[in-house]
Amino acid sequence: MDIVNRIADQLNSLFPNMPIYREQQSGGFKEPSFFIHRIITTSKPELFQRQNRSYHYQLVYFPQTDHPEADMEQMEETLLDRFLLLDKFATIRNREFEEVDGALTMTFMVNLRAYPEDLDTKMENYDPTITHKEA
Repeated sequence: MDIVNRIADQLNSLFPNMPIYREQQSGGFKEPSFFIHRIITTSKPELFQRQNRSYHYQLVYFPQTDHPEADMEQMEETLLDRFLLLDKFATIRNREFEEVDGALTMTFMVNLRAYPEDLDTKMENYDPTITHKEA
């Protein structure tokens, strides 16, 4: 389950052809563009081995350089109106916006109910027609 790719897919559907990064760029970020960064993950146990998992992310928008203030204001309104869910996966919750060092920063949470992966050995080669003979 790669939530960052799901976030990038949703952003790409809203802003086609805009670069979306998940790694720092040695030469800096192209403007305008997005950078997605996971901040923290929490997990709370529930019944029947389920977990309530909260994934917290930071989305940074690097605005156009010719009029960055107006661009960030417009992007914030667009994200408030249209960046509400990850299609067929989860709702985006607790969205907060802040301008930091000339970029628009949005923090948000994706909340899921999950079952931990079962790593126990399975009976993959079991054949019920084979019986053991006593010696």
